Amino acid sequence: MKNFVTISLFLIFFCKNNFAAKQVEEKDFFASLRASETNVRAGPGQQYPIKFIFKAKSVPVRVISEYDNWNEIEDFEGQTGWVSQSLLTKKRNLMIKSPQQLTNMYSKSNEKSRVVFRLENYVIGEYLGCNDEWCIIKVKDKKGWVRKNSLYGW
Repeated sequence: MKNFVTISLFLIFFCKNNFAAKQVEEKDFFASLRASETNVRAGPGQQYPIKFIFKAKSVPVRVISEYDNWNEIEDFEGQTGWVSQSLLTKKRNLMIKSPQQLTNMYSKSNEKSRVVFRLENYVIGEYLGCNDEWCIIKVKDKKGWVRKNSLYGW
């Protein structure tokens, strides 16, 4: 009888943990596209149709949920879709996204410092860190500071 109870409890525990239905987990973090071409799908699997294709590497995206080995992402235009986790990297990049045509990148985190670059919208830089109002990024081997309100992905 003792063995029967032990086996029954083991099976109940095993079945509950290993055969439970997978659920979508909400997330909220930034990642970047790993590949130079990324299919974004309507659902979490290759059986779902492709909604759109990114044709650029290192584009920052917000991960908004996870299911199995798929991530639902939101891009800088607010479009959403699903990509395989293998197509994302947690290496952070930032994208210039500003109402102005050009955005200054400064040598220090103030507008009185020297301008290092004048960046067009959609230029991607490597994320190095942020403070309350500014982020330091690396573009073409030069480091500089850009106001947060001109960036996507921080």
